[in-house]
Amino acid sequence: MTSELVAPLLPDDMVGSYRIVRELGRGGMGTVYEVVHAVLPRRAALKVMHAELRRQPGMASRMVQEASILEDVRHAGLVRVFECNLLPDHRPWIAMELVEGETLATRLHYATKLPAVEVAMLMSEVADVLAAVHARNIIHRDLKPDNLLLTPADANYPLRVIDWGVARLGAVGRLTLDGMTPGTPIYMAPEQATGRGIGAPCDVYALGVIAYEALCGRPPFDGRTLAEVVCMHLASEPAPLAERCAAPPALCALVHRMLDKDAALRPGAIEVRQLARAIALDLTAALEREHVQTRHRSPRPALMAPQVLTDEVVIIDPESLENGITEMLPIVPRPRWTPQLRDRGPITPTSSGDEVAGEIVAPDRRRQ
Repeated sequence: MTSELVAPLLPDDMVGSYRIVRELGRGGMGTVYEVVHAVLPRRAALKVMHAELRRQPGMASRMVQEASILEDVRHAGLVRVFECNLLPDHRPWIAMELVEGETLATRLHYATKLPAVEVAMLMSEVADVLAAVHARNIIHRDLKPDNLLLTPADANYPLRVIDWGVARLGAVGRLTLDGMTPGTPIYMAPEQATGRGIGAPCDVYALGVIAYEALCGRPPFDGRTLAEVVCMHLASEPAPLAERCAAPPALCALVHRMLDKDAALRPGAIEVRQLARAIALDLTAALEREHVQTRHRSPRPALMAPQVLTDEVVIIDPESLENGITEMLPIVPRPRWTPQLRDRGPITPTSSGDEVAGEIVAPDRRRQ
């Protein structure tokens, strides 16, 4: 049917007031393009819903909901929305702030795991965003490394929490298809896996899974099938972090509290923010002290005592010099050698020039 045909978006195509520059990537709900405004000196990210999702009820509403959340909740850890509208084929699109960086998933792909101080800072920053949205009764429901965009060069905030398309608005704002539970199984809280009691603790649980993975290089639960992973979240306890990484006990304890099966026993986003920030500050101070101590541990040799010139030689092994060994070594007397001259009478120079040269000759070779 002609009405089902969807024209692809190509460079230089116009979407609203924006001209497409290039495609940046594709997610579960849409394709993201880099665009520039036709009049204003503004670069932006344009998110367009996939054409095949038009037949699924509620998908277009999810895109509009994401724009509404980003517009309503003002936080430096959320991208700003510039405009939201529909294409001629009725696909919704959102023009939003273009933020340059890499996702935490990409970082972990190359680094495998992160230092404890970085994980603690990450937890406090994500928890700060969650505290802002939870205060408005908004739950992300799909928090995972792919949805954490790291922006260390940004002076305003070092990360963005992205992809709010499956977020839940309040008790009745659910946009879920029948028989489906939004989220990613590896990061899904037990109550979210069963579809009952979904609330702010789900996001705290997901952040705990992310922190666990970032500290030791693997998530607390992983399996070969979706059912196996869900069963682990419901019934299994994660291996103690202290056995898998060298993170401080306070940080390990906080992460395990966030992974509690009972949602009521998990800390709230505000408590996670405060505790993680305090741990990060302590770790930063400890690293600075260690750096200062290392810097004052100068590699230059210590001041040596005044040397007394003697006729004795200290024998030092070349390898000892190379390795910096300073232990006392045996002293060997310097051999003395005096030339033996036969007694041939007084020795005098042959000429005034010989006195300068210091020539020594026997008496029978002296020139008269």
